[in-house]
Amino acid sequence: MEDKKMIGWGQLLLLLLMCRVFTLMTFVPFADSNETLTLRITAAAIGAIVQGILLIPIVLLKGSVTGLTLQKNKPAGIILTILYLIFFLFYTAGSLIDFRGFLGARFFPTAGSVLWIGVLLIVGVYCGYLGVEALGRSAVLLFWIFIAALVIMCVSSVREFDTANLDLRFSGTEGLFSAVMKDLSRNGEICALAFLAGNVRDRLRCGVYGLLVSKLVLISSVTLLITEVLGDFTPLAQYPFLAVGAFGDDRFIQRGDALYLIVWTITAIINIALFLHIAAGLVGEVFPKCRFRTSISALIVFAMTTCFALTGLSFAEVYNIVCSGWTIILLVGIIPLIVLLSTHRKGGSKTNA
Repeated sequence: MEDKKMIGWGQLLLLLLMCRVFTLMTFVPFADSNETLTLRITAAAIGAIVQGILLIPIVLLKGSVTGLTLQKNKPAGIILTILYLIFFLFYTAGSLIDFRGFLGARFFPTAGSVLWIGVLLIVGVYCGYLGVEALGRSAVLLFWIFIAALVIMCVSSVREFDTANLDLRFSGTEGLFSAVMKDLSRNGEICALAFLAGNVRDRLRCGVYGLLVSKLVLISSVTLLITEVLGDFTPLAQYPFLAVGAFGDDRFIQRGDALYLIVWTITAIINIALFLHIAAGLVGEVFPKCRFRTSISALIVFAMTTCFALTGLSFAEVYNIVCSGWTIILLVGIIPLIVLLSTHRKGGSKTNA
């Protein structure tokens, strides 16, 4: 990273949880009407278990995967750095495009996409320069704001609850593997643990596995909330999470969508800033004397998103390959495991000698 600032395990948990909240709010998890409610919740639970297994090597390493590799084998470290850098650049670009599409569809349909991308990146660069410590403190405050917005959403839509919409019958395992892989692809924030592990003061294990439990509880609760309020309308909603707020009672809070816009905007900024910061850290590991690394990372992301926006090319197709569930397995589980085994093997050889 550009600076070696330390955060607590709780700040790590909330920082990455807010990144997952951003995906939850802008992603359309109910677009596939073939997936039943039970299947979605089961896939989320299995996905959490798979993530827990994958993250064991990172918890044991307690440091940057690429940094440790560069110390042992520089050519291999450079290759790994490039792989992770490509992922984080695409992940940041995906967040930008998703949030720009959300703003255009719900609030500012006439604003130019390039303008929004530029503004978000400028703010993200500034926040990224502040470092992971500042982002961790901001995530704690944002968490409570999000909880307040979620409580308001639940209270205002309580009259729309209909338990008849909850169909919890088990429909078999058909499509379960595909649903689990889709769930993994929506948890790309755990790749940040391969680098943030070295910035946690203590109790890294609590932060990592507390994050997985928190995500599972949040995703299951929001899925049940959306299904119970929207019912058969759920697959038709462009943004189901926002649609729940729109179904609320206006007498409880006026213009609730403005509150949700504020929460989502801050969440988007923290998400973008964190991954720009990580991308800048990867550049710094290979080129320690390079200056303005966060700005360079942002320029690369801006060039990528602008290219897709102006040419009309499908960014989703490329993104789904680069940031797929298989990519998460590779970057979070397989590569750190290889680094862990090679580190222990060399450490054992030195001890024997």
